[in-house]
Amino acid sequence: MTPAPSITRRNACRLHRRLLAGLGCLALAFSAGIPGAASADTAPPPGEPRTVTADELPTWQTDGVVWSIAMVGDTVYVGGNFDHIRPPGTNPGDPAEVPRRNLAAFNAATGQPLDWNPTVDAATFTTPNVQVGCDDLDGDQWRCDAVYAVRSSPDGTTLFVGGDFTTINGQPRQRIASFALPGGTLTGFGRSLNRRVKSLAVSNTTVYAGGYFTTADGVPRQHLAAFTTAANGTLTAWAPAADRGVHALVISPDRSRVVVGGDFDTLNGNPPHGLGAVYTDTGASAPWATGVEYRDATYRSVVTDLVADNDTIYAAAEGAGTFDGRLAVNPDDGELRWIDNCKGATQALTLLDGVLYSGSHAHNCSTQPDGFGELTGFPAQRLLAEPAKPTGETPPILHWFPNTNHGTVNGHQGPRALANNGAYLWVGGEFTTVNNKPQQGLTRFASMTTGTDVNRPQPTPAPQVTKPNGSTGTIKIDWKQTWDRDNKTLKYEVVRDATTVVHTTSAASKFWDLQPMTFTDTGLAPGSTHTYSIRAIDPFGNRFWSAQSTPIQAD
Repeated sequence: MTPAPSITRRNACRLHRRLLAGLGCLALAFSAGIPGAASADTAPPPGEPRTVTADELPTWQTDGVVWSIAMVGDTVYVGGNFDHIRPPGTNPGDPAEVPRRNLAAFNAATGQPLDWNPTVDAATFTTPNVQVGCDDLDGDQWRCDAVYAVRSSPDGTTLFVGGDFTTINGQPRQRIASFALPGGTLTGFGRSLNRRVKSLAVSNTTVYAGGYFTTADGVPRQHLAAFTTAANGTLTAWAPAADRGVHALVISPDRSRVVVGGDFDTLNGNPPHGLGAVYTDTGASAPWATGVEYRDATYRSVVTDLVADNDTIYAAAEGAGTFDGRLAVNPDDGELRWIDNCKGATQALTLLDGVLYSGSHAHNCSTQPDGFGELTGFPAQRLLAEPAKPTGETPPILHWFPNTNHGTVNGHQGPRALANNGAYLWVGGEFTTVNNKPQQGLTRFASMTTGTDVNRPQPTPAPQVTKPNGSTGTIKIDWKQTWDRDNKTLKYEVVRDATTVVHTTSAASKFWDLQPMTFTDTGLAPGSTHTYSIRAIDPFGNRFWSAQSTPIQAD
């Protein structure tokens, strides 16, 4: 995938002042080594942001895809396309599995399910055409009932959901609905949209919806609509128009704008492609500078997620041979603040303690400081972290490397949703493993203010031992660095005969660039026989002890 998005020319030129023939000014990431490169982890040097741990916590699973997560205090609400949930470490169909139809709730701190159990459904229909994101019932029968968006009101008293569904608890709910919190009772919010709702954003008074619909309550609405947040809700006059699908919405920090992301070429008839803003009150277009790459109908980027802090909007993108990474813009005018060009479609974002976490299938982040090159065998690193406010024009990749697989359904992307409550970071998607262990649809990680770092470094083989030519009482020990998912610097101990530490050293390591290490043990009694092993220890005392070397006799 190509590394450079076609950011709006005025903005990209100002930031990078690069001219590329045929595409205008592009925001090209600087190579590794720019000022401000960071290597943060759960025990970073002073002044660098600390990440959550990479230790996966026991969490109940789904038997399908999680598309969206919302956290309200200590409660986690997830929406997706699934029929059951089950305990961690179990397989589908486990006796402890319980029904949950496309919506479920969990305790954020324990990963245990809550009793909330609405039934989200839709009618079956017949078509020979594949229906992406829907249930294939065989014989050209399909059911599209997934929940794609879950968002709470700012005061946490109402949960709004959007998707493909047409009924909830047997009551008509045409692709949008709400529940009163904390009890989770279905409200009378009975609005109707004619096609999929893909995204929601909620203010104190209004719920904004984006997706593929063209009518709301029978009134024309071109992929965007708004309703009052009252229990019954009413369609408002807010009616900006996108010419193609809207995938993500977020309200600006000052609450004056709705920032819109998706696959559209125009918003209210105006460029740029894929990213723009409209006013929350009138729906008129607000000034906006930055879009994502569009070459033609095949080769284009799509904004998949948006998040905001108190002064910045962050966007994630998926590209077809185009921009796949993340960018940050000024919410007042869309001026680009930074961009990365990590390759591998980014699906989800969340912000926690100054760190931007993302879910993707990153396979080449060589344009970023501390980033990796093309991963051989295309394993992909599907969870990443970077500073939200980098000192350079391209944020570094932070040392946080938990991982999932790609899953077995839909687009094989792995993570699809991220959310946090300041203490726990939850990840949802289509994956079926986390850190190489079976775990489907959901996982979670703890901040260091809540949990502890307990995972040990990755395994390392027994060292190689040799006798240097011309030496007496000397044995040379060679080994290769190992790595840790959330600590860049490890301590290594060389242990003789399983009892005596004869050498200690520390070194930073990266999973994609493990370096050789060596130590020469001297002063050994001639004719004595020894074995050696390596202990790798992280800053929290978690350790991996290699197997012992083959015995070797000192001359």
